[in-house]
Amino acid sequence: MKTCSFITLLSLLSLFSCDQASDSPDTIQDFWESHIPFELEYSTSLGLVRSNRFPETAEARGESDLIEASGIVISIENEGFLWTHEDKGNQNEIYLLNIQTGETAAIFKLDGVFNRDWEDIEIGPGPEEGANYIYLGEVGDNDRVYRDYKIYRFKEPTFVSGTSEYTISSDEIETITFQYPGNTKHDVETLLLDPWTKDLFLVTKRDFHSIIYVLPYPQNTNEQIEAVKVGEFPFTRAVGGNISLDGNEMLIKTYDFILHWTRTGNENMVDMFTKTPQLAPYNPTEPQGEAICFDAEKSYYTLSEFSNAIVPILYFYQRLEE
Repeated sequence: MKTCSFITLLSLLSLFSCDQASDSPDTIQDFWESHIPFELEYSTSLGLVRSNRFPETAEARGESDLIEASGIVISIENEGFLWTHEDKGNQNEIYLLNIQTGETAAIFKLDGVFNRDWEDIEIGPGPEEGANYIYLGEVGDNDRVYRDYKIYRFKEPTFVSGTSEYTISSDEIETITFQYPGNTKHDVETLLLDPWTKDLFLVTKRDFHSIIYVLPYPQNTNEQIEAVKVGEFPFTRAVGGNISLDGNEMLIKTYDFILHWTRTGNENMVDMFTKTPQLAPYNPTEPQGEAICFDAEKSYYTLSEFSNAIVPILYFYQRLEE
């Protein structure tokens, strides 16, 4: 990491540490306005320690009938299920999958919303205290041609056994519309929510190094906002990620490997981003795996798109006792 960034972080740590969840929006905005983007130098192909918190081989839970699943996240309101969606040009729907079988239990249509290129999904706190929100990222841009990007935010719906189709009204959906600095274009498949601050992070896929951007809370839903550059990872092709519900751990995956980070209660997201991660197991490697998430116990799931005539399977990595 660059020295200037390190000095900046030390000087601001007291503003954004263990009590950061109660910091005022102005304090959080000030932190990001003063932030100097970092660069990192570790190698993902040489020398990374392998995590001992997960088994080396995944458990296959069952086949999914979705063709282009692009993001997954554990459900909070519906125990035993996770949320997923498909990407570019597919239906404007999110799906509730059974974590034991991989089967689709329910379909929720987003009224008045078009699936231009939904690439990742997160869950956690939002503007209403005590409510859980889904964040759905229309952030893909394979050809880097779109004028702006969107994240749809709505309260997590509940599933009633015996009912398989639902509609989420357009009145229930808020839209966070944003651009990148200098109106640059990026293809993003990794959306992250920090549950401590409600900041949203985006990690680019096709840049030489995956760039991290932030949309600080509170995100304006009435006018377009500009993302803030946080830094760059020393790897590329980030295709999915998730922060644990307690905010203490993070996973980011490429097509070839999964990286795992941890932080303590006195560390902010920049502290976690700038740590050298460990390699988490990715066995079997999926043909086009773009979806990953923790569960409430910080075990994790992965799911691939249909590729090379291989039917996608929901895989589970059970957290090991420490």
